[in-house]
Amino acid sequence: MNKFTIGIPRALLFYDFMPYVDYFFKNLGLEIVLSPPTNKKIIEKGNELSVDEACLPVKVCMGHLQYFEEQKVNLVFLPRVISIEKGKYICPKFLGLPDYAKSYFGNKLNFFSPDIKVNGFNNFRKSLKDLSKNLPVNKGQINHALKEVRNFYLSNEKLLKEGKNLKEIITNAKLRKKDFTIALIGHGYNIYDGGISLDIFDKVIKRANVKTVEMYSEEELNLGKQFLPKPLFWSFGERILAAALYSLKYKDVDGMVLVTAFGCGPDSFVNELIQQFHKKHPEIPLMILTLDEHSAEAGLVTRLEAFMDLLSLRRKRLWA
Repeated sequence: MNKFTIGIPRALLFYDFMPYVDYFFKNLGLEIVLSPPTNKKIIEKGNELSVDEACLPVKVCMGHLQYFEEQKVNLVFLPRVISIEKGKYICPKFLGLPDYAKSYFGNKLNFFSPDIKVNGFNNFRKSLKDLSKNLPVNKGQINHALKEVRNFYLSNEKLLKEGKNLKEIITNAKLRKKDFTIALIGHGYNIYDGGISLDIFDKVIKRANVKTVEMYSEEELNLGKQFLPKPLFWSFGERILAAALYSLKYKDVDGMVLVTAFGCGPDSFVNELIQQFHKKHPEIPLMILTLDEHSAEAGLVTRLEAFMDLLSLRRKRLWA
């Protein structure tokens, strides 16, 4: 008997929640089919399927969804993520993406798009209460899978706060400590999707210790939030901003690379606030990388290598 299969696009919040989504569905005995890592063909196809004003990550997601037209999956998992904490929301393009995808692909794909609106993990089960109506599982199995995922989540969070990055945790790799540390600030899909970022994470980790947003403790983020004029409307934007302000103020890193996608409205606002704060606290070198579908790897590598050379030289002078 063939297993019930669920297709998951390797895009957007995949890079924040995939370990837990994968663990959850596998605990239910379901088979996961992932789209391939982002490549030039997926980017080009996503660009064709998207409206002009869509940002690069949303365009890339459409390219990943198109991949499943040729795959025999029972459902494509594309949740409507509304909020992950009380009083704050996610980018409106994320809210509308399931509707846009359904209108484009029609009957070619069978989407499973539950509304995700949570305030911490404790309320997560409420967002998944209708799973048993769409999948060949019962509520008892769902509750058991959620319990297992919660334990897995807490274990990973502990490792992140101890200084391990997401790739180390997923691959169980042990990285050699480097001479200097770079805060790699941005959305997970802009940092970890090598097709979008031109493998910036792997390029940086070869020469420097890396601190990404999810590695900041809640205490550090709360200290960073103290410098905000008022709370931000977007959950991820606020965490990115708080992480950047914390490092610029308390100088826990040697340099900062801000990675952003062209056409992202919330990011343009957040980036401006970071740059304004950096003018008041310029001791930490800051480089901004703006990505789009035309980004060239040669130019990015040249800038990145020069930036890391600068940080290495500064570090040596400090300890000379």
